Amino acid sequence: MDIRLLDASDPEALAAWHATYLAADVYQRPDAAPWQLEEMRADLTQPRTGETFTAFAGVDDGEVVCCGLLVLPLKDNLELAGVRVWTRPQSRRRGHGTAMLGRVVAEAAEAGRTTLMAETHVPFDAPEDGAGHPDADFGYRRGFGFDLCDIVRVLRLPVDEERLSVLAAEAAPHYASDYMLRQFAGPVPDDIVEDFGTLVGSLMVEAPSGEVTLEREILDEERIRADEAVFAAAGRSKYTTVAVDTDGAPVAYSELVVPAHDPDVVYQWGTLVHPDHRGHRLGMATKVANLQWVQREAPDRQRAYTMNAEVNALMIGINETLGFEPVERHVSLHRRLT
Repeated sequence: MDIRLLDASDPEALAAWHATYLAADVYQRPDAAPWQLEEMRADLTQPRTGETFTAFAGVDDGEVVCCGLLVLPLKDNLELAGVRVWTRPQSRRRGHGTAMLGRVVAEAAEAGRTTLMAETHVPFDAPEDGAGHPDADFGYRRGFGFDLCDIVRVLRLPVDEERLSVLAAEAAPHYASDYMLRQFAGPVPDDIVEDFGTLVGSLMVEAPSGEVTLEREILDEERIRADEAVFAAAGRSKYTTVAVDTDGAPVAYSELVVPAHDPDVVYQWGTLVHPDHRGHRLGMATKVANLQWVQREAPDRQRAYTMNAEVNALMIGINETLGFEPVERHVSLHRRLT
């Protein structure tokens, strides 16, 4: 197998790479939610200030049989490297994945990174660490250790509006005197962009983490605006509900993403309440308000995806109240380079 740096600006090369990624990502995963071609094109070609994406194609007999991806943070967590490998199902057990992983790891080491982060999906009834599943075992046999398990959950849409109204009404008395909900689609408003970036950047340290200690993400205005340009190029519409305090500063938020190129789904992205403002049902309030909004704007969507660490009982409780049901495990792995 010949491993080549992918020229993502070449439509034919990217299409071949994405077809292999897609075949591998959805294999034996009935609830998979893969990145679509145009979403991947934006991620791999649009300029960013917070991280770099480098893709590799493994070619055998003129066909892309294996894909690799290296993600390097640029503003924080500078010792980390995200590594991913996908091999076409019919091309497995030929050493392609091992060779690709070796190339991606070598590139991470060359960039001075000392901790590798990888991930895979296994069935919900698998063990917490995914042991026994071939995708997880692939990493374990190559020096990776278990880091964290997130549970992927799916919410069938639309959720009954009367039920959402009841949940909103139950939450309101707990926050209405001290907080107000504010909503925006797309770019973060200029007047709150700095405070919003600080709040979202803390998700890395406030959410449960595994064996690897993570730093707060630096989400300054430059990075936020660059990411927004990537979202637009990818055809992703982001809906955000924030709770603001009496000074107008955001103290809680919830985001939903509606992808234009995958017309059935919605993605629940981050939800976080600042530690100093917990106990007012702001998590439930922002989630419900955001879901009501998206159901009005995109009424034909059939399911919403989210995932939470298995130890995050509070957020899981909110999601289960909304009707999310577990479908698979997202297993994070790590490996130290010395």
